[in-house]
Amino acid sequence: MIGAYEPKTMKIGYFTVCMFLACWTQSLAQDLESSPENQVLLDEQAADIFTALVPSVKSASAGTVEVRVWRKRVSYGTIVGPETVLTKWSEVSRDLRSLSCRTGAGEWLPAVVSGVYPDADLAVIKVAGLEVDPVVFAGEKDLRPGSFLCLTRPDGEAAGMGVVSVMPRSLRSSDRAFLGVAMDLEFKGPGVLVRRVELGTGAERSGLMASDIILEVTGKKVNGSFELSTLLQRLDPGQKVKIRFARGEEEREIEVELGGRPRAPRIPYSRMEQMNNMGGHRYSEVRDGFSSVVQSDMQIAPEDCGAPVVDLEGRVVGLAIARAGRIKTFIIPSSAIKKLLASKPAPPEVQLGDAGKMSPPEVRTPEADPFEAMRRRLEEMKRLMEEIEEEDE
Repeated sequence: MIGAYEPKTMKIGYFTVCMFLACWTQSLAQDLESSPENQVLLDEQAADIFTALVPSVKSASAGTVEVRVWRKRVSYGTIVGPETVLTKWSEVSRDLRSLSCRTGAGEWLPAVVSGVYPDADLAVIKVAGLEVDPVVFAGEKDLRPGSFLCLTRPDGEAAGMGVVSVMPRSLRSSDRAFLGVAMDLEFKGPGVLVRRVELGTGAERSGLMASDIILEVTGKKVNGSFELSTLLQRLDPGQKVKIRFARGEEEREIEVELGGRPRAPRIPYSRMEQMNNMGGHRYSEVRDGFSSVVQSDMQIAPEDCGAPVVDLEGRVVGLAIARAGRIKTFIIPSSAIKKLLASKPAPPEVQLGDAGKMSPPEVRTPEADPFEAMRRRLEEMKRLMEEIEEEDE
């Protein structure tokens, strides 16, 4: 059940925020080799923007928690009911032996996974003693391309911001039309040269062969792999399309029934970590296969997933589910979250096999955790350095 707690409508100075964003964007467009002075200016402008967003995220932040494994934050979580939190399943599934949540008030609580929505990469975790009102998913009907979005975090501040890039769409392979051919990317045209025909696909059943040149699909000329791929994105699995192609000197026309795209093999977590370290940007291990997502240019860390996403009025429009590219973050919209919560999640043991035999959650105090103590010392050093810099100024 979705909680009945209704956040107050937030009023924010849209003009102020837009001016900040305009200044920030203008500064980013300056010389790529920015000076230290320019970098300081950019940092100050970014801080001003996030400060201006505080009224928008305040209400939803109260329904956000940190989800930790062995005291390391692996994701955020969204409170959706009494002692119930939604978070990113792939982040917590690697080690369920010491799962805990930390509220915005700093309270540490033991947690255990009670169910999984595998297609959405979401886990339902039960948090004993969690006495915080759940967020209310308001819906995304007012979203438009360019709408501003904010990611919440438990301390009442924004963890990220961006705009809507692409409206809700499916990322499930089975929802994307698949012709069943490998294209020669170096072929200069006209048309698209078929390099290979995949077995068991509509292309094979209809008689397409390697070395055929596809000229038209549904009566539209295609010249290059990009045009063909773009056209297929507008079609649906199961749809029958007319394809005109050249085989040698002869042109032919056939009807092909499109299939669903096979799901690509998932990159192992260890390999993903290597890629993240090499590329300078960190992406989520699971970042496809979702039935409905809004795409944003919001730049977040993989461990920021699971938090509510709000608009400038503070309405919860979805839940951040994956960092998928340098300027690509996927958000499950509120309508899809509501449908999930109205259905029964799968048992976690089914998803984990033998690994699903979970030990009772263990919550260590900050004093007993050397990493937490080190973090506090570093934060204290940072605070002292900031005070020294302020005195020098």
